[in-house]
Amino acid sequence: MRTLSNVKTPSKNTPYFIFFGLAAILIIMGLIFSPSISELFQGYSKILRHPSLLDFDGLKQAGHFGTAFFNAGMLLIVVLLVYKLTNTDIQGVQIAAAMMVVGFSFYGKNILNIWFPIIGVLSYTRLRGRPLSSATALAWFSTALSPIFSVLAFGTEEALGIGTPAGYIIGALMGILGGVLVGYIVERLPAIHQGYTLFNAGFAAGIAGILINALQKALNIGHDRFPYDAAADYVSGSNTILALMLLILFCYLIGVGFLLGGFKEFSKMFWYKSKGGNYIEKFGLAASLINMGVIGLLCVAYVFLTVKGQLNGCVFACIWTAAGFATCGVTVRMHLPIMVGVYIASFITGGLAGVVVGNSFFADAMTKVSSRPMLLAAIFGCGLSPIIGDFGAIAGIFVGAVHSILVPNTGAFHSWMSLYNNGLSLSLVATFLYPIYSNMQIRRKQYQQQTVQSRN
Repeated sequence: MRTLSNVKTPSKNTPYFIFFGLAAILIIMGLIFSPSISELFQGYSKILRHPSLLDFDGLKQAGHFGTAFFNAGMLLIVVLLVYKLTNTDIQGVQIAAAMMVVGFSFYGKNILNIWFPIIGVLSYTRLRGRPLSSATALAWFSTALSPIFSVLAFGTEEALGIGTPAGYIIGALMGILGGVLVGYIVERLPAIHQGYTLFNAGFAAGIAGILINALQKALNIGHDRFPYDAAADYVSGSNTILALMLLILFCYLIGVGFLLGGFKEFSKMFWYKSKGGNYIEKFGLAASLINMGVIGLLCVAYVFLTVKGQLNGCVFACIWTAAGFATCGVTVRMHLPIMVGVYIASFITGGLAGVVVGNSFFADAMTKVSSRPMLLAAIFGCGLSPIIGDFGAIAGIFVGAVHSILVPNTGAFHSWMSLYNNGLSLSLVATFLYPIYSNMQIRRKQYQQQTVQSRN
């Protein structure tokens, strides 16, 4: 096993400088792409007062791209400040949590709705007698439940009214309860899926979201409808400019990694297969930064390779998530098979579904492959990388296919209040398929042993 002695150990403050730099670039982009300062903050007000349920496109809601990038930069600064104030050592999982906040700032998180799940997680941590620094990453992961506050405060006109004191108070209490549930549940989940999904918090947030959803409906303050049905709710036709912005951001990470001397270790990381782990400890911060940039660019390339795929706030969220987990479990070698599995399954099911209603197999197949849910499934599928680390690429293709079929149907479980819906689906897939793969692996080893014995 590789240890810290094999790689250069940066100063504890180095990650802070690097990611404050990333936040500065995001904020500058926000200012450049805002028509004016007043319109930037008008757009920000729209984002803050939106129900923010799953599949919310922050790039579209503000009316221009600037506000969404500004929101991302500001939230990254807040994450770093919380890490600093709690004396958190930034390792792979802390970077993954920070990048999920950046990504989901385009997808439902904002400076108003993030705090209540965080309060819940940190309160649970204190009750358990643990230092806050041990739970800051989980606290940021728990912001998957940020929409709980927003939908109760701004999206339940029939029950609580829009922007009423009752909506604010009940939304805050429900959000805190969600955070407490995440803290409680997440400790017990690895035993269920045996570590075969990287998105453990996504599983916990999904279960917490299901419980909160049931409670809200019992109190007659829930909702049943999926809020975004029209193509007008999502950015379309802006792939060139959005891809250019992502290219700048990911090249910044790659460039910093090269300047810090990470190429040699990255070349070793590229071929590395495992069930995850802290890549900063194994390969160093510099190599991890390069891997983040490379994974981010791979995800952008996948969107373009589907031909009709569109970059928007939802897709931004999954791209930044994959980039973040490139510090603790995702490599190109382990992500590609899952992408292939999602592509194959969505192509076949889309085509067959088209034939059933009398349409063209190929046209409907390509439409589904490039659809927003399938883009998210392919990119978020990186969370199943541990499956490939243990069972190989063929297993990865299969789990990607299963995930593509399951994930469109899980959002209703929590009424779209957990932003990590793919994380819930991935965990269910891992939980279901792990015993099958494990049994197959045991049988294969037994067969190999019997073969050797018979030859002897």
